[in-house]
Amino acid sequence: MITPNALTIIRIALTPLFMLFFMIDSVWSLWVFMILFGISELTDLLDGKLARQMDMVSDFGKLMDPFADSISRFTIFLCFLSAGYAPVWVIAIFFYRDVLVSIIRVFAIKSGIVVAARTSGKIKAWIQFLAILGVMLIVIGQKMLLLPATINGPFDIPAVTIIIFLASMGTLWSGVDYWLGNKTSVLSAMSTDS
Repeated sequence: MITPNALTIIRIALTPLFMLFFMIDSVWSLWVFMILFGISELTDLLDGKLARQMDMVSDFGKLMDPFADSISRFTIFLCFLSAGYAPVWVIAIFFYRDVLVSIIRVFAIKSGIVVAARTSGKIKAWIQFLAILGVMLIVIGQKMLLLPATINGPFDIPAVTIIIFLASMGTLWSGVDYWLGNKTSVLSAMSTDS
């Protein structure tokens, strides 16, 4: 039987494969990318559920599950950046949010508080999932000549850029929500260090 921690490790191991198949940049490799992305998302859904059902919640899982989420999604958005689908400042929001949440968790632990997953984090995960799915369906559709080579939204901005921008705004909102929900414990831990 596969353990929740094994699923988390699988998700981390898939991450470099995302990049490899994305960079090959052919129709078949992008479909492989999509399959790997689907497997990664499935392991994300299953690992926490199995951990609770099997009573196998561990410190490893609590630490590595958010790391696996961050590294897999951030790798995909870096691929999108390399392909010119978004400006670097938009992608930076994904990075800064995850670093902020990690710092909040560290300081909260110093105050004896475990930072629980917030609703905004779950919504952010769904927004990012839908953004990745949307971008990839457009890109594959264009490569297969099923969609026009250029799909623009308002102000002549490419549709994929708009999708990623909207995902970054959802991500930014989640970061602000984590900060507002945990700033007291963070500031308390910081004040005891000084």
